[in-house]
Amino acid sequence: MEALRLRYPNREHADLALSPGVHAIGRDASGRAALVRDGNDAVAQVCVDRRGVWLQVREGVRGLHVNGRPVRRMAMLRAGDTIFLDGVELLLLAGEPLQAPVDYGFGEAAESRMVVRGVAGPHHGRCYTLDRPRTIGRASECDIRIDDASFAPRHARLEAHADGVVLRDMGSVEGSLVNGRPVRNALLQPGDQLVLESQHRFVIEAPSRRGAAEPAPAPHLAEFEAEERARPAPALPSSVRRMPWLLLAAALLAAALSLLLLYGAR
Repeated sequence: MEALRLRYPNREHADLALSPGVHAIGRDASGRAALVRDGNDAVAQVCVDRRGVWLQVREGVRGLHVNGRPVRRMAMLRAGDTIFLDGVELLLLAGEPLQAPVDYGFGEAAESRMVVRGVAGPHHGRCYTLDRPRTIGRASECDIRIDDASFAPRHARLEAHADGVVLRDMGSVEGSLVNGRPVRNALLQPGDQLVLESQHRFVIEAPSRRGAAEPAPAPHLAEFEAEERARPAPALPSSVRRMPWLLLAAALLAAALSLLLLYGAR
């Protein structure tokens, strides 16, 4: 698991390092969100394991949001997510993104089955294939159009590469965020999160190879979805299992009574 950390927005406090294991988040002496040693003082905990990063909220705690979505019990996090707690916004950071190939221009795209999927904002749930280059911007001809007056006409371009997806800046003011890190050009990998102006979020995805290990559950699951998937289906009561036979017996009895009434009246 790549080194992860929680960062305060203005760097007023040191980053909170997240090594593999369970980390309790509570409040420090000044009442701000911080890692705490005593789990009894925690309002939430972050679990880092081989599957990813899980956020669990203590029962009864309200006002905790991930990317603007309220979380009451559980959510899976991705690098680049923002956690809002007690008026403090913490950013989940991964390592620096890979450098974009210097000699890679805007030529013909490499063959790719990877897609760009929207996970927040107006493009939530929409997928864009990378079988050809995709431009992001305000202009009407852009493949991924951001209808916002403050957005650049052509913000960036995504293009398939043999080693991933190349992100190239095309004249944006502030660039983009990849896994919480500001970039202009970068080589993206499956699972990387691309954020544009905080509310437009996209994830690079690739289909799993046949025979490969089962991937970790997708991030940003709805509350309890992870628990429901792992929970075995409840066994049916014996009375329910016997119901088809009871229905069949009732149907046969009704048919016999009908025949008896039909032929007995003659």
